[in-house]
Amino acid sequence: MEPAPARAPVFSRTDLRVVFLLVLGYSSAYLGRLDMGASILPMSASLGWSNETLGSVVSCFFVAYACGQLASGVLAHFFDPFWSFGLALAGSALCNLAVTFAPGPAAMRAIWFANGALQSLLWCSLVKSMAQRVSERAMPRAIVCVCATLPIGSVAAFGAAAAGAPCGFWQGTFYLAAAALGISAALWFRLFRFPAPPAGAPAAHAAAKSYPRATRFADGKGDAAPEGPGWGPVAALVGATALACGACGFLRDGLSTWAPKVLQDAFGLPASISILLTLALPFVGLAGAFLNKAFHERQPLVSAMTTLCFAAGTAFAALALLGIGLPSLAIAVVAFAGVYLSMVMVTNAITSIFCLAYRNLFDAALVAGIVDTVCYVGSSLAAWSLGRAVDAGAGWTPVFAMLAVSGGAGLLFSLLSLRIERRVAR
Repeated sequence: MEPAPARAPVFSRTDLRVVFLLVLGYSSAYLGRLDMGASILPMSASLGWSNETLGSVVSCFFVAYACGQLASGVLAHFFDPFWSFGLALAGSALCNLAVTFAPGPAAMRAIWFANGALQSLLWCSLVKSMAQRVSERAMPRAIVCVCATLPIGSVAAFGAAAAGAPCGFWQGTFYLAAAALGISAALWFRLFRFPAPPAGAPAAHAAAKSYPRATRFADGKGDAAPEGPGWGPVAALVGATALACGACGFLRDGLSTWAPKVLQDAFGLPASISILLTLALPFVGLAGAFLNKAFHERQPLVSAMTTLCFAAGTAFAALALLGIGLPSLAIAVVAFAGVYLSMVMVTNAITSIFCLAYRNLFDAALVAGIVDTVCYVGSSLAAWSLGRAVDAGAGWTPVFAMLAVSGGAGLLFSLLSLRIERRVAR
């Protein structure tokens, strides 16, 4: 009896190098954008700025990122991501370093706005690099790896902030981010040497196997075959999904930005303990990448996953209201973890799985830019409006009511998206 032939590895050497560089770069990018929110408590104590002022600085990143994402989605169709991804990493490193020298709120807003504009180039470049250079066999696991970048960057940002909080050394988080981004940029320019497929040649990816309808649209140029659902339903699907992503951004970043401040104000915890408890959220979020993969293997409709996650996230946001009202630290922490896990899964499902699974129905980089733009519109509204609400004396209870409402809105948009997706994927 002849031995069974050895199974080919899931990742080729090219796949491994591309995925490693993208994960390293984007994890560093998350560190270089979440460090501001993670450092709100020590910065507030050291600089004496109000919640609204610090919230406006965080919002500057989100506004620039949201505006830049749409342009990036269009430009990614024409430019090689080698330059856009690498230069954006290097520029973001300089912005993070410059924050530590900012003389006041106005200068810090300008620097953080520039950081948002530069980082807006990254996601569409990442999606295009994966769509062009990662093989179909490796794509599912590559998506899981990319989904892990948010928890990895969050752990690094909140861990560094917690370490520096007792001595008021908020600058250390930004130094770490600048170093990580600079190293990632250097490795990118040194090791990323894979040409894109020539024009008209079959792409490295085939249509996603979990979407039988998608296989009928591939003609080598990305145009739809006559039997497809047409651009109307596809555009409606993208629009509804993008609106759901905006609600996710409000709920996810509203929680992650202000969680340390909530824990300090509502429960009287020291800054370092508040940040350490918030540090648990990324570890919970890391499980989301694997849950996304397991769910998607059993139910290929992305909107089915986001609908369940929004229902859970809204319920946990309501539970957080109870925890703050009692008050109960245990209930609040469990609720925070539930909200964060649910919204990380929505983020992964829409910005990664949705864009790449339907990549033969539309330009994946352009759609990634659209959904990420709307997501960060929600994020920018949350960072500023929630901080202002607290400074106005409203307290944290109305803030979490607003977060629960945003979760409910996301649930409605996701249900609409699910109805359309069933027609598109039929």
